[in-house]
Amino acid sequence: MTATKSSLAALACILLLTTAATAQQTGNSALILQYVEQDKVYLLEKLRPRISRNSEKTVIDALLAEDGPKAARLFSRQLQHYPDTGLDSLSKARLAAYHAALSSGGIAKGPAREPSFMLQFGSFGSLGNARELADRIAAHLPVTIFREDNLHKVRSQHSFATREEASRRAAQLPFNSFILPGN
Repeated sequence: MTATKSSLAALACILLLTTAATAQQTGNSALILQYVEQDKVYLLEKLRPRISRNSEKTVIDALLAEDGPKAARLFSRQLQHYPDTGLDSLSKARLAAYHAALSSGGIAKGPAREPSFMLQFGSFGSLGNARELADRIAAHLPVTIFREDNLHKVRSQHSFATREEASRRAAQLPFNSFILPGN
């Protein structure tokens, strides 16, 4: 009876290790493909932190990239450096679609942006000081606190189409500000 229990325990350990190894080998490729097919970007974003395989990380980064050339570079990197039978067909299809769109003139080679401008009211080392100013300005104009170079910058939440439009709005406010390019 004891030998049978030992044999069963050993068999259970072997099955558990085999299942874990198989799961490690298969990874999340099928789940990624399912989310792509269902066009569920938010699920890819939630899955990204749990991914450990380079092929899967690279493909998810490419799928979430908003810049076409960057996405193409990532799909190419996955194919060249991290081959994955579960994801190679997706990367190849996305690259083919990207190149077809480029050759037909369907997409721009870089992100196209309209010029825009925003107002900046202050820059603080202290978040508390930035919040205090933002609270005072918020009654007149929606603002946001933007962290850059270890400083908390209080800026208009919305951008203005032209420098003149930004200047006119700034003149209406009882706060000092300067105009920044929005791009």
